[in-house]
Amino acid sequence: MRVAATALAALAALAVPPAPLAALAPLVAQLPIRVGQTVTGRLVQSDQKFSDGSRYKMYAFVGNKGDTVAVDLTSDDFDANLLIADAAGNSLARNDDSGEKCNARLTFVPPATGNYRVYANSSAAAELGEYHLSLARGRARAAADTVCRGFGAVAGLIEVGQTITGNLTSDDPQFTGDSTYFQRWILPVRANQAFTVDLQSDDFDAYLMLTRGRGEKLVSNDDGGGGCNARLVYTGQDDHPLRILVNTASRPPRQTGRFTLRVSEGEAAVETKGNCRFTATASASAPSAPAGQPLQQKVSNVSQQWSSAALPTIRVGESVNGALTDRDSLYPDTSYFKLYQFAAPGPGDTITIDLLSDDFDPVLIVRGDDLDNSIINDDGGPGCSSRIVRAFPSRGPYRILVNTTNSPKRQTGNFTLSITRGAKPVQEHGNADCHPPQGSGGGAESGLPSRASTHSIDVGQTQQGRLSSGDVLLSHDSTYAQAWTIQGRAGQTVTIDLESDDFDAYLFLRGPGISGGRDFQDDDSGGACNARLTTTFPQDGEYEIVVNTQDHYKTGAFTLSVTSGSKPKSVARCSRNSQ
Repeated sequence: MRVAATALAALAALAVPPAPLAALAPLVAQLPIRVGQTVTGRLVQSDQKFSDGSRYKMYAFVGNKGDTVAVDLTSDDFDANLLIADAAGNSLARNDDSGEKCNARLTFVPPATGNYRVYANSSAAAELGEYHLSLARGRARAAADTVCRGFGAVAGLIEVGQTITGNLTSDDPQFTGDSTYFQRWILPVRANQAFTVDLQSDDFDAYLMLTRGRGEKLVSNDDGGGGCNARLVYTGQDDHPLRILVNTASRPPRQTGRFTLRVSEGEAAVETKGNCRFTATASASAPSAPAGQPLQQKVSNVSQQWSSAALPTIRVGESVNGALTDRDSLYPDTSYFKLYQFAAPGPGDTITIDLLSDDFDPVLIVRGDDLDNSIINDDGGPGCSSRIVRAFPSRGPYRILVNTTNSPKRQTGNFTLSITRGAKPVQEHGNADCHPPQGSGGGAESGLPSRASTHSIDVGQTQQGRLSSGDVLLSHDSTYAQAWTIQGRAGQTVTIDLESDDFDAYLFLRGPGISGGRDFQDDDSGGACNARLTTTFPQDGEYEIVVNTQDHYKTGAFTLSVTSGSKPKSVARCSRNSQ
C-alpha cells in the first residue's frame, strides 16, 4: 500500500524522478488492451522494474477525449498498483487501494484523443504473481473499504536453492498480538514442488511461517531445525508465489538480530518438537545477556561475560571436585550452573569430558566460538553421569557449564569434573541404571508420560481436563504432558482436537505401529493456537493421546475431542501471546 499523491508526487514516492515514465526503464513491448476488455497477466522476475524495485507490465490503449474509463487491477498474489500515462510516458493518474482488498481502481478521462499507457504494477519490491486488468466505460465504482490488509511490506525475494543472510530489527513490522518482529520474503514456486525452508539464528529463537495470498497461513514451525532453529517442509499446490515470514518466538518479546534463511529443494527431516533447551530471558541471578537471545546462545554469552582469568581452568588429564550451591547462577528452567574453561589438545585429538555427582542428576554443556551449537549431554556416562567425547576443531579456549536436569528444581551438591585423553563409551540413549535423586520425575521412553494413564477417551467423545504442575514434566523442553488412552482399529481414521484458552496446545499420538515423526504430532492445525491431528491407526490396539503445550511450564484447562473421519486444517494464525 502506498500513500496517495498527485502524479509527480506519486512518482517521487516511488523513488522516481519527475520525468516521463518512458525514461524510468528500457523500452518494453506494449501489450494491447481496449476499453471494454479484461486481460489476465502475471508479474514475473524477468519483468521491468521501476526504480523502487517494483515490477510492471505496460499496456497500450486508445482513449477518446472526454470519455470516462474505469480501470481496475486486481490480484490475489500482490498488492496492486495502477499508473496511467500518455504516449510519451508522462504520468496522468495512479491508484493503489481504491479497488478494495488491496486492489487498485481509478476513473480516467482522456484529455485528448490518442494513445495511452496503463501500467500493471505491484506496490512492493519483489512482489510477483497473477493479476486481472480491465478497462470499462463509465465511472469506477466507489470502494466500500480502501484499507489494505494482508500483503504488507516485503523484505525481498528468495528462490529455491538460495541462501540469504538478514537482520531482524525494531524497524521491521510487528505482530500486535505477541509483540514479535517479522519480515516477509517472496518465494516463487512450481506446482507440486517440494521444498524445505530453514531459519537459523544465534541471536533469537527462530519461528517460521509460510503464507499465500493475503496472509493465508499454510504451515508454521518453531524448533524443527534442531536447537532453537526453525524448519518447515511444504509442497506447492500451484505456481502462485508464497510468502515466508521470518519471525521469532513470543518470549521474550521484540527479539532482534542476524539470521540465515535457506530454501532447499526436496523434503528434509523435521525435528518432532525440536530441542531448544533455553528460550527465556536469563534470570536476575545469572549474568545478563541481551534480551531476545535463546539461552542456548546465552550459554556462550554468559561465559564470555567473564574474562579468561576470571574463569576457573581445568586441564586435559585433570579432575576437579566442586559443588553447585544456591549461590551459583540459575537458568530460567530452575537449574544451577557453574562455569569452567579448558584448552583442547588440537584438531584430531579426541578427549572425554565426564561430570559425576551422587547429589544431583548432572548435565554437561560445552560451548566455543568455533562450535555451531552447544554440545549438551545428560546420561552419556555410567549411571546418571554425563559424558561428552569429541575432537575439537581448535585449541579453543572452550567453556564447560556444569549443570543439572531441571527436575527436581534447583538441584545442588558435590560433583567431579574430569577431562581425559582418548574416547570412552557414550550411552547415546541414556542409561537404564540411572536412578536420579528422589523427586526427579521422569517417565517412559522419550520422557513422555508413563503408560499407566488414568485418563481415557473414545472415538465420538469430548472430555474436559486440566494440565497442571502435577503432571509429567518433559525434561527436554520443560513442558507438562498428560496421557489419555484410546482404543484404535487398524485403518480407522480419526481427528483429535485439543483446545485451550490457557495454553498453546500441542498433541502427540503414540502406540503400536507408531515410531514418531510429523505424521503423529501437531501444533496449530486447529487454528488460534489449538491443535488438530488427523491420523489413521496403523494397527489394532491401545494408543495414547499426549496432551502437551508449546510453551515452557504452561498449565490450564483444555478440551479434548476425538471424531471419526478427517477435518481440514485451520489457517487461523496462532498469536502465541505471552501472559
